[in-house]
Amino acid sequence: MSYRVISPRVDLRRLATCLALFLFALLAFAPGRPALAQDALKIVAVVNEEVITELDLYMRLRLAMVTARLNDTPETRQRLLPTLLRTMIDERLRGQEAARQNIQVADDEVNMRIGQMARRSDLTPDQLAQALAGNGISIDILRDQIQTELAWARLVQRRLRPQVNITDEEIDAALAQIQAAQGQTEYRLSQIFLASGSMEDEATLSQAARRLKEQIEQGANFAAIAAEFSQDQGAIRGGDWGWVRLDMLDPKVAELVASLPPGQVGGPVRGTGGYYIALVRATRVIDVRAVAAGTVSLEQILWSMPENAAESEVNKAVSQASTLSPRIQSCADMSRLAPEASPGVYRNLGNVPVSDLPENLQPYALNQPIGVPTPPIRTNRGVGIYVVCDRGGGDEAALSRVGVADRLGRERLETLARGYLSDLRRAAVIDIRL
Repeated sequence: MSYRVISPRVDLRRLATCLALFLFALLAFAPGRPALAQDALKIVAVVNEEVITELDLYMRLRLAMVTARLNDTPETRQRLLPTLLRTMIDERLRGQEAARQNIQVADDEVNMRIGQMARRSDLTPDQLAQALAGNGISIDILRDQIQTELAWARLVQRRLRPQVNITDEEIDAALAQIQAAQGQTEYRLSQIFLASGSMEDEATLSQAARRLKEQIEQGANFAAIAAEFSQDQGAIRGGDWGWVRLDMLDPKVAELVASLPPGQVGGPVRGTGGYYIALVRATRVIDVRAVAAGTVSLEQILWSMPENAAESEVNKAVSQASTLSPRIQSCADMSRLAPEASPGVYRNLGNVPVSDLPENLQPYALNQPIGVPTPPIRTNRGVGIYVVCDRGGGDEAALSRVGVADRLGRERLETLARGYLSDLRRAAVIDIRL
Protein backbone atom coordinates (compact mmCIF):
# COMPACT_ATOMS: atom_id res chain seq x y z
CA MET A 1 0.00 0.00 0.00
CA SER A 2 1.51 3.34 -0.99
CA TYR A 3 0.72 6.79 0.36
CA ARG A 4 0.78 10.28 -1.05
CA VAL A 5 0.75 13.46 1.02
CA ILE A 6 -1.33 16.26 -0.45
CA SER A 7 1.21 18.63 -2.01
CA PRO A 8 1.09 21.83 -4.07
CA ARG A 9 4.14 20.90 -6.12
CA VAL A 10 3.80 20.47 -9.87
CA ASP A 11 4.17 17.05 -11.54
CA LEU A 12 5.58 17.93 -14.96
CA ARG A 13 4.58 14.64 -16.59
CA ARG A 14 1.02 15.03 -15.35
CA LEU A 15 1.04 18.64 -16.53
CA ALA A 16 2.06 17.53 -20.01
CA THR A 17 -0.71 14.91 -20.11
CA CYS A 18 -3.33 17.34 -18.84
CA LEU A 19 -2.18 20.00 -21.28
CA ALA A 20 -2.53 17.63 -24.22
CA LEU A 21 -6.03 16.59 -23.09
CA PHE A 22 -6.94 20.20 -22.43
CA LEU A 23 -5.92 21.30 -25.91
CA PHE A 24 -7.90 18.38 -27.32
CA ALA A 25 -10.92 19.48 -25.27
CA LEU A 26 -10.63 23.03 -26.53
CA LEU A 27 -10.59 21.83 -30.11
CA ALA A 28 -13.45 19.40 -29.54
CA PHE A 29 -15.72 21.46 -27.33
CA ALA A 30 -14.82 25.10 -27.84
CA PRO A 31 -14.54 25.70 -31.60
CA GLY A 32 -13.23 29.07 -32.58
CA ARG A 33 -11.02 29.54 -29.54
CA PRO A 34 -7.25 29.42 -30.19
CA ALA A 35 -5.76 26.35 -28.50
CA LEU A 36 -2.64 28.04 -27.17
CA ALA A 37 -0.48 26.59 -24.43
CA GLN A 38 0.10 30.02 -22.95
CA ASP A 39 -3.69 30.39 -22.51
CA ALA A 40 -3.85 27.05 -20.73
CA LEU A 41 -1.07 28.06 -18.32
CA LYS A 42 -2.51 31.49 -17.55
CA ILE A 43 -2.89 31.93 -13.79
CA VAL A 44 -6.50 32.47 -12.68
CA ALA A 45 -5.86 32.41 -8.91
CA VAL A 46 -3.06 32.15 -6.37
CA VAL A 47 -3.77 30.51 -3.01
CA ASN A 48 -0.95 30.96 -0.51
CA GLU A 49 1.60 30.95 -3.36
CA GLU A 50 0.01 27.87 -4.99
CA VAL A 51 -1.31 28.69 -8.44
CA ILE A 52 -4.51 27.59 -10.16
CA THR A 53 -4.10 27.81 -13.91
CA GLU A 54 -6.66 28.09 -16.65
CA LEU A 55 -5.71 24.50 -17.47
CA ASP A 56 -6.65 23.38 -13.93
CA LEU A 57 -9.94 25.26 -14.06
CA TYR A 58 -11.09 24.04 -17.45
CA MET A 59 -10.12 20.43 -16.74
CA ARG A 60 -12.27 20.54 -13.60
CA LEU A 61 -15.04 22.21 -15.59
CA ARG A 62 -14.97 19.34 -18.08
CA LEU A 63 -15.07 16.84 -15.19
CA ALA A 64 -18.09 18.59 -13.67
CA MET A 65 -19.83 18.70 -17.05
CA VAL A 66 -19.40 14.97 -17.63
CA THR A 67 -20.09 13.63 -14.12
CA ALA A 68 -23.09 15.88 -13.49
CA ARG A 69 -24.49 15.52 -17.03
CA LEU A 70 -24.50 19.28 -17.56
CA ASN A 71 -25.37 20.83 -20.90
CA ASP A 72 -22.02 21.82 -22.38
CA THR A 73 -22.80 25.27 -23.72
CA PRO A 74 -20.78 28.51 -23.57
CA GLU A 75 -23.47 29.95 -21.28
CA THR A 76 -23.24 27.02 -18.85
CA ARG A 77 -19.45 27.26 -18.73
CA GLN A 78 -19.54 30.99 -18.15
CA ARG A 79 -22.09 30.62 -15.35
CA LEU A 80 -20.28 27.84 -13.52
CA LEU A 81 -16.68 29.02 -13.80
CA PRO A 82 -16.78 31.50 -10.86
CA THR A 83 -18.47 28.96 -8.56
CA LEU A 84 -16.09 26.22 -9.63
CA LEU A 85 -13.07 28.44 -9.04
CA ARG A 86 -14.40 29.17 -5.55
CA THR A 87 -14.65 25.41 -4.93
CA MET A 88 -11.11 24.84 -6.19
CA ILE A 89 -9.73 27.59 -3.94
CA ASP A 90 -11.33 25.93 -0.91
CA GLU A 91 -9.90 22.58 -2.05
CA ARG A 92 -6.42 24.10 -2.21
CA LEU A 93 -6.85 25.42 1.33
CA ARG A 94 -8.01 22.00 2.57
CA GLY A 95 -5.18 20.22 0.78
CA GLN A 96 -2.55 22.63 2.09
CA GLU A 97 -3.79 22.21 5.65
CA ALA A 98 -3.86 18.42 5.28
CA ALA A 99 -0.26 18.51 4.07
CA ARG A 100 0.73 20.80 6.94
CA GLN A 101 -0.82 18.35 9.40
CA ASN A 102 0.90 15.42 7.62
CA ILE A 103 -2.38 13.71 6.78
CA GLN A 104 -1.79 10.81 4.42
CA VAL A 105 -4.16 9.06 2.03
CA ALA A 106 -3.35 5.63 0.65
CA ASP A 107 -3.55 5.12 -3.11
CA ASP A 108 -5.66 2.04 -2.37
CA GLU A 109 -8.32 4.23 -0.74
CA VAL A 110 -8.47 6.51 -3.79
CA ASN A 111 -8.65 3.47 -6.07
CA MET A 112 -11.52 2.09 -4.00
CA ARG A 113 -13.50 5.32 -4.39
CA ILE A 114 -12.85 5.39 -8.13
CA GLY A 115 -13.96 1.76 -8.34
CA GLN A 116 -17.20 2.64 -6.53
CA MET A 117 -17.83 5.50 -8.95
CA ALA A 118 -17.16 3.24 -11.90
CA ARG A 119 -19.54 0.53 -10.65
CA ARG A 120 -22.35 3.07 -10.28
CA SER A 121 -21.99 3.65 -14.02
CA ASP A 122 -21.60 -0.07 -14.82
CA LEU A 123 -17.96 0.48 -15.80
CA THR A 124 -14.59 -0.86 -14.73
CA PRO A 125 -12.03 1.67 -13.45
CA ASP A 126 -10.12 1.36 -16.75
CA GLN A 127 -13.31 2.00 -18.71
CA LEU A 128 -14.03 5.04 -16.55
CA ALA A 129 -10.54 6.40 -17.23
CA GLN A 130 -11.03 5.82 -20.96
CA ALA A 131 -14.44 7.52 -20.87
CA LEU A 132 -12.96 10.55 -19.14
CA ALA A 133 -10.03 10.70 -21.56
CA GLY A 134 -12.51 10.60 -24.43
CA ASN A 135 -14.01 13.79 -22.98
CA GLY A 136 -10.65 15.50 -22.63
CA ILE A 137 -10.22 14.72 -18.91
CA SER A 138 -7.23 13.08 -17.24
CA ILE A 139 -8.15 10.51 -14.57
CA ASP A 140 -5.57 12.26 -12.38
CA ILE A 141 -7.93 15.25 -12.07
CA LEU A 142 -10.49 12.96 -10.45
CA ARG A 143 -7.85 11.24 -8.34
CA ASP A 144 -6.61 14.54 -6.93
CA GLN A 145 -10.14 15.67 -6.10
CA ILE A 146 -10.94 12.41 -4.29
CA GLN A 147 -7.61 12.45 -2.46
CA THR A 148 -8.23 15.97 -1.17
CA GLU A 149 -11.76 15.02 -0.03
CA LEU A 150 -10.47 11.98 1.86
CA ALA A 151 -7.56 13.90 3.39
CA TRP A 152 -9.85 16.68 4.63
CA ALA A 153 -12.36 14.19 6.06
CA ARG A 154 -9.51 12.42 7.86
CA LEU A 155 -8.09 15.71 9.11
CA VAL A 156 -11.48 16.75 10.48
CA GLN A 157 -11.87 13.41 12.24
CA ARG A 158 -8.40 13.41 13.76
CA ARG A 159 -8.16 17.08 14.71
CA LEU A 160 -11.74 18.10 15.51
CA ARG A 161 -13.66 14.96 16.50
CA PRO A 162 -11.76 14.62 19.83
CA GLN A 163 -13.29 18.00 20.78
CA VAL A 164 -16.76 16.41 20.55
CA ASN A 165 -17.87 14.32 23.51
CA ILE A 166 -21.45 13.03 23.48
CA THR A 167 -22.71 12.20 26.99
CA ASP A 168 -25.33 9.68 28.08
CA GLU A 169 -27.54 12.58 29.16
CA GLU A 170 -27.43 14.09 25.68
CA ILE A 171 -28.27 10.73 24.10
CA ASP A 172 -31.19 10.31 26.51
CA ALA A 173 -32.50 13.79 25.63
CA ALA A 174 -32.22 13.11 21.89
CA LEU A 175 -34.01 9.76 22.25
CA ALA A 176 -36.78 11.49 24.20
CA GLN A 177 -37.19 13.91 21.29
CA ILE A 178 -37.47 10.98 18.88
CA GLN A 179 -40.05 9.29 21.08
CA ALA A 180 -42.01 12.55 21.28
CA ALA A 181 -41.95 12.77 17.49
CA GLN A 182 -43.85 9.47 17.13
CA GLY A 183 -46.21 9.72 14.17
CA GLN A 184 -44.53 12.80 12.69
CA THR A 185 -42.85 12.92 9.27
CA GLU A 186 -39.18 12.25 8.58
CA TYR A 187 -37.47 13.35 5.38
CA ARG A 188 -34.69 11.65 3.41
CA LEU A 189 -32.68 14.77 2.67
CA SER A 190 -29.92 15.69 0.28
CA GLN A 191 -28.55 19.21 0.32
CA ILE A 192 -26.00 21.54 -1.26
CA PHE A 193 -24.46 24.19 0.97
CA LEU A 194 -22.53 27.27 -0.18
CA ALA A 195 -20.79 29.02 2.71
CA SER A 196 -20.89 32.77 3.14
CA GLY A 197 -18.00 34.83 4.40
CA SER A 198 -15.55 33.64 1.77
CA MET A 199 -14.56 35.25 -1.52
CA GLU A 200 -17.88 36.52 -2.86
CA ASP A 201 -20.29 39.11 -1.61
CA GLU A 202 -23.82 38.08 -0.66
CA ALA A 203 -25.38 38.86 -4.05
CA THR A 204 -22.74 36.86 -5.94
CA LEU A 205 -23.12 33.89 -3.62
CA SER A 206 -26.91 33.92 -3.95
CA GLN A 207 -26.58 34.04 -7.73
CA ALA A 208 -24.15 31.09 -7.69
CA ALA A 209 -26.65 29.04 -5.66
CA ARG A 210 -29.48 29.89 -8.07
CA ARG A 211 -27.36 28.83 -11.03
CA LEU A 212 -26.60 25.46 -9.48
CA LYS A 213 -30.30 24.88 -8.87
CA GLU A 214 -31.08 25.82 -12.48
CA GLN A 215 -28.58 23.22 -13.71
CA ILE A 216 -30.23 20.54 -11.55
CA GLU A 217 -33.68 21.51 -12.85
CA GLN A 218 -32.33 21.16 -16.37
CA GLY A 219 -31.25 17.57 -15.72
CA ALA A 220 -27.89 17.75 -13.94
CA ASN A 221 -27.23 15.01 -11.39
CA PHE A 222 -27.86 16.34 -7.86
CA ALA A 223 -25.33 14.06 -6.16
CA ALA A 224 -22.59 14.98 -8.65
CA ILE A 225 -23.30 18.71 -8.25
CA ALA A 226 -23.21 18.30 -4.46
CA ALA A 227 -19.93 16.38 -4.60
CA GLU A 228 -18.41 19.09 -6.79
CA PHE A 229 -19.74 22.27 -5.21
CA SER A 230 -21.20 21.68 -1.72
CA GLN A 231 -19.08 23.00 1.14
CA ASP A 232 -20.12 20.74 3.98
CA GLN A 233 -19.23 17.25 5.14
CA GLY A 234 -22.17 15.85 3.20
CA ALA A 235 -20.38 16.58 -0.08
CA ILE A 236 -18.32 13.41 0.22
CA ARG A 237 -21.64 11.48 0.26
CA GLY A 238 -23.10 13.34 -2.71
CA GLY A 239 -25.07 15.64 -0.39
CA ASP A 240 -26.92 12.79 1.37
CA TRP A 241 -27.78 13.56 5.01
CA GLY A 242 -30.03 10.55 5.57
CA TRP A 243 -33.33 10.68 7.44
CA VAL A 244 -33.95 13.91 9.36
CA ARG A 245 -36.75 15.58 11.31
CA LEU A 246 -37.63 19.22 10.81
CA ASP A 247 -36.52 20.13 14.34
CA MET A 248 -33.00 18.94 13.42
CA LEU A 249 -32.65 21.52 10.61
CA ASP A 250 -31.92 25.21 10.35
CA PRO A 251 -35.33 26.92 10.63
CA LYS A 252 -35.21 28.32 7.08
CA VAL A 253 -34.16 24.95 5.67
CA ALA A 254 -36.86 23.18 7.70
CA GLU A 255 -39.50 25.52 6.27
CA LEU A 256 -38.26 24.76 2.75
CA VAL A 257 -38.08 20.98 3.29
CA ALA A 258 -41.61 20.85 4.73
CA SER A 259 -42.94 22.46 1.55
CA LEU A 260 -41.27 20.02 -0.88
CA PRO A 261 -42.90 16.84 -2.22
CA PRO A 262 -40.54 13.87 -2.68
CA GLY A 263 -38.33 14.22 -5.73
CA GLN A 264 -38.50 18.02 -5.92
CA VAL A 265 -35.55 20.39 -5.53
CA GLY A 266 -36.09 23.58 -3.55
CA GLY A 267 -34.19 26.73 -2.69
CA PRO A 268 -31.81 28.29 -2.49
CA VAL A 269 -32.62 29.72 0.94
CA ARG A 270 -30.37 31.80 3.16
CA GLY A 271 -29.78 29.92 6.39
CA THR A 272 -27.10 29.79 9.06
CA GLY A 273 -23.70 30.19 7.46
CA GLY A 274 -24.76 30.37 3.83
CA TYR A 275 -27.18 29.19 1.14
CA TYR A 276 -28.92 25.80 0.99
CA ILE A 277 -30.43 23.85 -1.90
CA ALA A 278 -32.53 20.90 -0.76
CA LEU A 279 -33.82 17.71 -2.36
CA VAL A 280 -36.38 15.58 -0.50
CA ARG A 281 -35.85 12.04 -1.78
CA ALA A 282 -38.56 10.37 0.30
CA THR A 283 -40.70 10.75 3.41
CA ARG A 284 -41.86 8.35 6.12
CA VAL A 285 -43.78 8.40 9.40
CA ILE A 286 -41.69 8.00 12.53
CA ASP A 287 -42.48 4.70 14.23
CA VAL A 288 -40.48 4.19 17.42
CA ARG A 289 -41.23 0.95 19.20
CA ALA A 290 -37.91 0.14 20.83
CA VAL A 291 -34.48 1.64 21.30
CA ALA A 292 -31.54 -0.71 20.81
CA ALA A 293 -28.06 -0.24 22.21
CA GLY A 294 -26.64 -0.12 18.70
CA THR A 295 -23.51 -1.56 17.13
CA VAL A 296 -20.08 -0.43 16.02
CA SER A 297 -17.88 -1.89 13.30
CA LEU A 298 -14.65 -2.54 15.17
CA GLU A 299 -11.11 -3.75 14.47
CA GLN A 300 -8.55 -4.60 17.13
CA ILE A 301 -4.94 -5.56 17.74
CA LEU A 302 -4.81 -7.47 21.02
CA TRP A 303 -1.83 -8.45 23.13
CA SER A 304 -3.39 -11.38 24.99
CA MET A 305 -2.58 -11.91 28.67
CA PRO A 306 -4.43 -13.07 31.79
CA GLU A 307 -5.97 -10.65 34.28
CA ASN A 308 -3.20 -11.43 36.77
CA ALA A 309 -0.37 -10.78 34.29
CA ALA A 310 2.80 -9.21 35.68
CA GLU A 311 2.95 -5.43 35.54
CA SER A 312 6.12 -5.63 33.43
CA GLU A 313 4.25 -7.72 30.83
CA VAL A 314 1.38 -5.22 30.72
CA ASN A 315 3.77 -2.28 30.41
CA LYS A 316 5.63 -3.97 27.55
CA ALA A 317 2.38 -4.43 25.62
CA VAL A 318 1.28 -0.86 26.33
CA SER A 319 4.65 0.45 25.11
CA GLN A 320 4.45 -1.57 21.88
CA ALA A 321 0.86 -0.45 21.27
CA SER A 322 1.74 3.20 21.95
CA THR A 323 4.58 3.03 19.42
CA LEU A 324 2.40 1.46 16.72
CA SER A 325 -0.73 3.57 17.26
CA PRO A 326 0.50 6.89 15.74
CA ARG A 327 1.17 5.14 12.43
CA ILE A 328 -2.44 3.98 12.10
CA GLN A 329 -4.44 6.51 10.08
CA SER A 330 -7.34 4.34 8.91
CA CYS A 331 -9.02 0.98 9.36
CA ALA A 332 -7.00 -0.38 6.44
CA ASP A 333 -3.79 0.32 8.35
CA MET A 334 -4.79 -2.04 11.16
CA SER A 335 -4.44 -5.19 9.08
CA ARG A 336 -1.48 -3.80 7.10
CA LEU A 337 0.58 -3.02 10.20
CA ALA A 338 -0.56 -6.06 12.21
CA PRO A 339 2.60 -8.13 11.45
CA GLU A 340 4.67 -5.46 13.23
CA ALA A 341 2.50 -5.86 16.34
CA SER A 342 3.63 -9.44 17.11
CA PRO A 343 2.84 -10.99 19.55
CA GLY A 344 -0.24 -8.76 19.24
CA VAL A 345 -2.87 -10.28 16.94
CA TYR A 346 -5.14 -8.41 14.53
CA ARG A 347 -8.84 -9.25 14.32
CA ASN A 348 -11.76 -7.69 12.49
CA LEU A 349 -14.55 -7.92 15.06
CA GLY A 350 -17.27 -6.88 12.58
CA ASN A 351 -20.45 -5.24 13.91
CA VAL A 352 -20.40 -5.59 17.70
CA PRO A 353 -23.25 -4.60 20.05
CA VAL A 354 -21.94 -1.86 22.30
CA SER A 355 -23.48 -3.58 25.29
CA ASP A 356 -21.22 -6.61 24.64
CA LEU A 357 -18.02 -4.55 24.84
CA PRO A 358 -15.94 -4.21 28.03
CA GLU A 359 -17.26 -1.33 30.11
CA ASN A 360 -14.10 0.77 29.74
CA LEU A 361 -14.27 0.39 25.94
CA GLN A 362 -17.91 1.50 25.56
CA PRO A 363 -17.23 5.27 25.79
CA TYR A 364 -14.79 4.95 22.88
CA ALA A 365 -17.47 3.15 20.88
CA LEU A 366 -19.61 6.29 21.19
CA ASN A 367 -17.01 9.03 20.83
CA GLN A 368 -13.80 7.80 19.20
CA PRO A 369 -13.16 9.45 15.79
CA ILE A 370 -13.74 7.10 12.86
CA GLY A 371 -10.46 5.53 11.72
CA VAL A 372 -8.43 6.84 14.68
CA PRO A 373 -6.99 4.22 17.06
CA THR A 374 -7.83 4.31 20.74
CA PRO A 375 -5.06 4.52 23.33
CA PRO A 376 -4.00 1.12 24.70
CA ILE A 377 -6.92 -0.30 26.69
CA ARG A 378 -6.54 -2.96 29.37
CA THR A 379 -9.33 -5.54 29.47
CA ASN A 380 -9.69 -8.97 31.06
CA ARG A 381 -8.31 -10.44 27.83
CA GLY A 382 -5.17 -8.34 27.56
CA VAL A 383 -4.08 -4.97 26.15
CA GLY A 384 -5.64 -3.77 22.92
CA ILE A 385 -5.91 -0.86 20.53
CA TYR A 386 -9.19 -0.49 18.67
CA VAL A 387 -10.39 1.41 15.61
CA VAL A 388 -14.06 2.27 15.05
CA CYS A 389 -14.76 1.93 11.32
CA ASP A 390 -18.50 2.67 11.38
CA ARG A 391 -21.41 3.14 13.77
CA GLY A 392 -24.99 1.92 13.74
CA GLY A 393 -26.32 0.38 10.57
CA GLY A 394 -29.02 1.26 8.08
CA ASP A 395 -32.14 3.17 9.06
CA GLU A 396 -32.25 1.28 12.35
CA ALA A 397 -29.33 3.43 13.52
CA ALA A 398 -31.85 6.20 14.19
CA LEU A 399 -33.33 3.98 16.90
CA SER A 400 -30.06 3.06 18.59
CA ARG A 401 -28.00 4.85 21.18
CA VAL A 402 -24.93 4.53 19.00
CA GLY A 403 -26.80 5.91 15.99
CA VAL A 404 -28.03 8.89 17.99
CA ALA A 405 -24.55 9.55 19.38
CA ASP A 406 -23.09 9.37 15.89
CA ARG A 407 -25.67 11.83 14.52
CA LEU A 408 -25.05 14.30 17.34
CA GLY A 409 -21.32 13.97 16.79
CA ARG A 410 -21.61 14.56 13.04
CA GLU A 411 -23.76 17.65 13.57
CA ARG A 412 -21.23 19.21 15.94
CA LEU A 413 -18.34 18.13 13.76
CA GLU A 414 -19.93 19.86 10.77
CA THR A 415 -20.09 23.13 12.71
CA LEU A 416 -16.45 22.80 13.76
CA ALA A 417 -15.35 21.90 10.21
CA ARG A 418 -17.07 24.96 8.76
CA GLY A 419 -15.35 27.15 11.32
CA TYR A 420 -11.99 25.49 10.57
CA LEU A 421 -12.30 26.20 6.85
CA SER A 422 -13.49 29.74 7.54
CA ASP A 423 -10.38 30.33 9.66
CA LEU A 424 -8.20 29.00 6.83
CA ARG A 425 -9.85 31.41 4.40
CA ARG A 426 -9.32 34.39 6.69
CA ALA A 427 -5.65 33.53 7.20
CA ALA A 428 -4.98 32.82 3.52
CA VAL A 429 -3.51 35.11 0.87
CA ILE A 430 -5.82 34.65 -2.12
CA ASP A 431 -5.37 36.51 -5.40
CA ILE A 432 -8.17 35.90 -7.95
CA ARG A 433 -7.27 36.89 -11.52
CA LEU A 434 -10.18 35.41 -13.48
